[in-house]
Amino acid sequence: MHSPSLRFQMLFLLVMFLFTAPLAAQDNDQARWIEAKDKWGQVLFCQTIYKMPEVQTRLYDFDVKQCDEAAQLMTNAITVFSKQDQVQLKALAEQHAYRLSRFTSEPYQSVPACREFCQEVTETGGQRHD
Repeated sequence: MHSPSLRFQMLFLLVMFLFTAPLAAQDNDQARWIEAKDKWGQVLFCQTIYKMPEVQTRLYDFDVKQCDEAAQLMTNAITVFSKQDQVQLKALAEQHAYRLSRFTSEPYQSVPACREFCQEVTETGGQRHD
């Protein structure tokens, strides 16, 4: 008498399991996408401010080199995405960098944060450090 209910419960659990696995993968891909966009955008922002004359006097020799290395690592890190997604991701990262610059009234004050961020990216290879 209870077997149809038990079958329904088992079927329901099986269906839920099958649908949650792809959703978890999508969430993971979306998290990687957002993280890549944000990191790359911040590196692009740092590269931009490092080129400003008023900021260049506050830089050490390794700052630009490390930031360029971080940018290359981010370029390499996004190769896991399709070519079309890479183009879109680059555009979004550039928008993120632009937004960061719009909210930065004194770019030279960002030098310590950029130095630390670019160092972190180069040390982690552009990957998550969970």
